[in-house]
Amino acid sequence: MDKGAGSYRRFLSGDDEGIREIINTYYDGLALYLNAYVNNMTDAEDLAEETIIVLATKKPKYSGKSSFKTWLYAIGRNLAIDHIRRRPPEAEELSEDLAGTGNGYGDAEAIYIEQEERERINRAMESLKPDYRRVLHLKFYEGKDLQEIAGIMGKTSAGIYHLYERAKKALRKKLEKTGSGGRL
Repeated sequence: MDKGAGSYRRFLSGDDEGIREIINTYYDGLALYLNAYVNNMTDAEDLAEETIIVLATKKPKYSGKSSFKTWLYAIGRNLAIDHIRRRPPEAEELSEDLAGTGNGYGDAEAIYIEQEERERINRAMESLKPDYRRVLHLKFYEGKDLQEIAGIMGKTSAGIYHLYERAKKALRKKLEKTGSGGRL
């Protein structure tokens, strides 16, 4: 059974601990996912909070046709799309670094090289089409399989497969131009 679905059912039955479990389990990943849409971590965190508020106040029906996480991310995606439609074009900002920094182990040179490579990948991803960024983020940063990504992005499995392959090819081409070899 999907832990999120159980927590949500408990919340709907009056147990407030259920919504706390959902927040603790899904908030961070949801905010990172939404950042791929809005390219602003502050807005992404606000949208993740708004997603939780929708669960708590509107109490939408979870049918179980997909995993709870896929369903939750789809709600967040719809809120992000509405947010993008409402904001003026000049409000767009550069996205923040999704990969983070080194792990603190190893020598300074290795950590520096790893950080440089991550920054190069992030710069290349930022220059991709939004759908390419989203599918790559979900696959590589969130560890989703293509079927889950299809549910989150509201596309067919075949459509996601082709989108993923085109996104990898586009990213590889960008990385080859910057000299990082395009390993995907």
